[in-house]
Amino acid sequence: MKQALIDKIEPKFDSLTGVYERFAIERFVRLLLAEHHPFSLLLIDGDNFKNVNDGYGHKVGDYVIKILAERIKSVFEDIGFVGRFGGDEFIVVMPDIVDYDDVWAVCHDLHAKFIGFSVPDYPSVFITITVGLARSPIDGSDYDELFAKADKALYRGKQKGRNCFIIYLTEKHSGIKILSGDSPTENSMQHHKTIFKLLAKSDRLNETIPYILQFFTTTLMIDHVAIQGKSKILFSEVYSLSKVKEFSYVDNSLISGNISPDTGIFYINEVEQLSKKTQSALLDLIAKQQIFSTAYAEISYAGNFYGYLRADTTVTFRIWQRRDINLLLTAANAIAMQLHFQGKTLEDFIESSPQKQ
Repeated sequence: MKQALIDKIEPKFDSLTGVYERFAIERFVRLLLAEHHPFSLLLIDGDNFKNVNDGYGHKVGDYVIKILAERIKSVFEDIGFVGRFGGDEFIVVMPDIVDYDDVWAVCHDLHAKFIGFSVPDYPSVFITITVGLARSPIDGSDYDELFAKADKALYRGKQKGRNCFIIYLTEKHSGIKILSGDSPTENSMQHHKTIFKLLAKSDRLNETIPYILQFFTTTLMIDHVAIQGKSKILFSEVYSLSKVKEFSYVDNSLISGNISPDTGIFYINEVEQLSKKTQSALLDLIAKQQIFSTAYAEISYAGNFYGYLRADTTVTFRIWQRRDINLLLTAANAIAMQLHFQGKTLEDFIESSPQKQ
């Protein structure tokens, strides 16, 4: 019966681990919500997995991820569906299991699977996990709301020192604010400060914008960051490790209708979410550039539109974090203000800035 539920979405599988792809699980969650079917959503994070990649290399890292997936899957074989969220992160759906005592028992069994567990062939590599769980309809009837609450529970588990599980409870966890990175102060305030410091180096944007784009590609590891003027790409930076090296202009008219009038931003985690009926032209242009996720921040001030600050990821999807979006908006707004008070446009700075068109 439960298998028939997920089969409705014709799911795809992750090539490395054999579990469901992340977006298959997401679509499954949306189906359950639409059908008012109760379920629990779990986010599972391998603890300190970066140390495995750094110490043993990515080949061993991939092997460890496969072992991690197998052990997680063994717990949910008859009660839930496991998907790979990305890297060493997994997302699990348990239909019909929402009672607190029942989900606690499942989480306890899952956590116990990793107590003192070392990886076969690599006895010095120990794996532990942190788990965050939210329930529907108890904690929400919207995917984003439910995911956010599971993420808060996961974040609380990390704050407690990892190697634990947290079941979201409104009275305990509603006030949690997720701060990104190992140093929240640096990653929020310092990064915004860096943008202003870079812009303050010169009043000539052709000299400062390339530094800002480089900051985004290296700090946030975004494959491509660019500034589009009114008819072409004016400034462009491609991350050195990006597998895609060539990007082209996306007509601003295809973007403008998607920009939020309140925030001046448009972003999408999975470009396939774009409607093939109403946004086929935009979808085609993005697909040709092998873009999986994209974000556009409007560069405008006092009613004057100058262009867009654009960020693209390729090969894999990106879940845009609030940190990412806020930094893009800060840069776009700061650039727009500088243009306004100088009485210039982005195109005015291009003649002395040889950038790829």
